[in-house]
Amino acid sequence: MSRQAEDLLNRNLKDAFSLIEKKKYKKALEKLDKAEKLAEKAERLDLVCRVLLQRGAAMVSMDKPDEGQVIYDKALEIFRTSDLNEHENSVLQFTLSNTFQKLARHFKKTGSVENAEKCYLNEIKVHEILLKKYPEDEEPEMEIARAYDSIGDLYEGSEPEDMDPETEGQYYEKVLDLREKAFELLPESDIYRNKLVRVLGKLTDLYLTQQDYETSIQLQERVVEAFEEMIDDLANWKELRAKGNAYDKLGFLYSEIGKEELAEDQYSEALEYYGMIFDDELWSLSDKMMLADEIMERGKDLLLSKKYESAKESMDLAFDFLENLDKEELEEIGKEFMDLANILFGERDEEELEDSSYLTELAGISRDYAKTLSDLGRNKEAEEFTARSEKIFGKLAERGS
Repeated sequence: MSRQAEDLLNRNLKDAFSLIEKKKYKKALEKLDKAEKLAEKAERLDLVCRVLLQRGAAMVSMDKPDEGQVIYDKALEIFRTSDLNEHENSVLQFTLSNTFQKLARHFKKTGSVENAEKCYLNEIKVHEILLKKYPEDEEPEMEIARAYDSIGDLYEGSEPEDMDPETEGQYYEKVLDLREKAFELLPESDIYRNKLVRVLGKLTDLYLTQQDYETSIQLQERVVEAFEEMIDDLANWKELRAKGNAYDKLGFLYSEIGKEELAEDQYSEALEYYGMIFDDELWSLSDKMMLADEIMERGKDLLLSKKYESAKESMDLAFDFLENLDKEELEEIGKEFMDLANILFGERDEEELEDSSYLTELAGISRDYAKTLSDLGRNKEAEEFTARSEKIFGKLAERGS
């Protein structure tokens, strides 16, 4: 193809693009006809594909998406079946992939989720063709995973308002399918795993509100399974905490259907991960103290549900951590957490505290833990915490609180 002919073809394509933006479709299609004839005459299939891509974009812009897809399929078929040299193949691959990406982003900005999804699916077809041509190349799989992830982001970023539970379930089942596809292609990706876990959690909560415990359990089991495939990373306390929370939630769900033994196993697993956070020196004392406080609250909830052994495990973990703190460490953290540790372990007089509501909370924790210890036959320890609780309540009575 002569340089002059190629310049003319590119000029026609540029003019067509400008005319499409101005919605002057008749003139745009005339320009594309001229460009296509030049490409066919030169027997340049890569240029034919460029023309087809613009023609398809014109059809979509004219609100004829089905006709546009037929044209896109022709371009993809040329790419799939043509015996192109390495340079032409590379140029065509880039042209197809880049065009579909740009179109997808355009439709995303305009709020056309369905058309954006179709563009990403077309991009996936490009990389599936590459995967068949070059099965040893890892990049096509990575690009396919990225495209599925982009569709998942597209849907999660445009959630309709006021969906009824059934519609919402169907909507997020679709998102789940997309997240699964991305994760299956790149299971070592923490980003794709976390996105999968997030949508599984959303569906778990959705079915839980409908009291569909069996479905909730199936989904939460998959959350735990996804976390189990992760290497325990002590350098990421949020992941350790998320893993603990996943087991804790599964335990709650098992308990709701009466599978208490399975529930206790999950609670114990959760505490293992919480314990890793307490044992690691990387994390701040204030973070650990907040976790200790939450674990004691968790123990109280378990206690109220008469799950004495699990309640004892939770409270013991928090108390073991607090008991190991020295006074210098306590001085490094906030006043509230110092009060919590000092009062519970008898290192400070309750009269020094001014916040009566906080004292009441401390007394309640001590009393509830005493009951747990008593139910487990640990009577001596139970008496110590009962006395501590009564002492605090006595101080509150003296104040008239």
